[in-house]
Parts: sequence; structure tokens; C-alpha cells
Amino acid sequence: MDKTIDIALGTAWVFDYDNPQFEKIRELCLLEDNWLRNNYTKQNLKISDHKFYIVIFDHSGNPMGMAGGKEYNPEVMRYLNRWYMFPNKRVNFLKATLMSKDIISSFSDIFKFIHKTFDHKLFFISMQQRQNKARQQLWWKVVTKTINTTQSSKWKNYDKGLVQVADCEETSCYQNVVYYTRGNYKFEDWNPKVMSYDEHALRMDYEARLQRRL
Repeated sequence: MDKTIDIALGTAWVFDYDNPQFEKIRELCLLEDNWLRNNYTKQNLKISDHKFYIVIFDHSGNPMGMAGGKEYNPEVMRYLNRWYMFPNKRVNFLKATLMSKDIISSFSDIFKFIHKTFDHKLFFISMQQRQNKARQQLWWKVVTKTINTTQSSKWKNYDKGLVQVADCEETSCYQNVVYYTRGNYKFEDWNPKVMSYDEHALRMDYEARLQRRL
């Protein structure tokens, strides 16, 4: 796949193969030395691990952000896998907020393209709890409300616990999930492993104690 989509923010490049152009974009990403940097190295961000990857460019051709679609099984796909926003665009994006008309329009166009291209039955977006022990933080509720309001009322916030989105048992592997289904497919058909909020809080304390001993 190699497709460019015109969007309100600029253009979205959708592809599914390793290539030199993306490696130049990766190099720009790795210039930022923050705690998430390791997620974007060649070892941890492989295009081959995704059904597709997207880079969004502004109208001047500068990269704004990037993310991929990761398949969990033939019916389930995760949106915004390995999501990254470039620092010089991050502040303006946050000032505009997720309710910006151009942002809403751009993500709607991208989602429509993906839904037409892939026949998965459940799409989801997930984010970590970080260090907050609240059952669902206010910022996550704002995210899910925004998605539900601007994209489709079919998006639902899973509020029965945190869902395992990576093959490990660390707390970071269990995340908040908002999802969208098609046809008669239900969240229960996916049947992922779920950790209760109380158990997650206890495990966070346990991991913190282990870290202090190191």
C-alpha cells in the first residue's frame, strides 16, 4: 500500500512497507530525547508489525505526527499504534484542542479510508493509566467523549477494567480502551484479558516497591 490522502491539516501518507523516506522521518523523531523515545527505534517500531502506518504532513510538507494500525486478529485492529506527534507541532495541536475543525475533519477522512480498506470488525484506541490510580481519569473521559461526538456515536468507552493490549503482565500493558464495532461483532467476541481497576492499582504499588529496591 502506498497512498496519499488530502486532508484539512495537509496530507496523510498511508503505507505498509519499510522504506528510506520513513527512515528519514524516524531520524527526526529520535532527535527528541524523552521517556517514550525507545518506542520509535528500529527495534521497537517496525512497519512490518502493522497493517498500515500513517504520517501526517502539514501544507508545507513537514511531518506533524505518525501512527499505525496493528492487527490483533483478523477481526480486531488497534488505531494509533506507536502514535507520535512532532514537538514543533505539539503545542499548536494542544492549543487547537481535539475539537479543532481541521483536526476533526482530517481524522474523519483518515478513518473513512481505513474502514473502506480493511474489513476488521472491531477497531480500538487505547492509552495507559500512567501513574494515576483513578478508575478512569478525566482526560481519558474527554478523549472518549471527543471521539464519540466527532467521529461516530458507535464508539464506546470500555469501563469494566483495563484491557491487555501487549503480551506482558506489567501495568503499562493494560490500558484504557475506546472501541468501534461493525456488523454483529461485540466486544465480548474479542475476549481480551481484562484487569480490574482495583487490581491495577495494587499492581502499580507492587511495581513501585520493586523499582525502589533496585
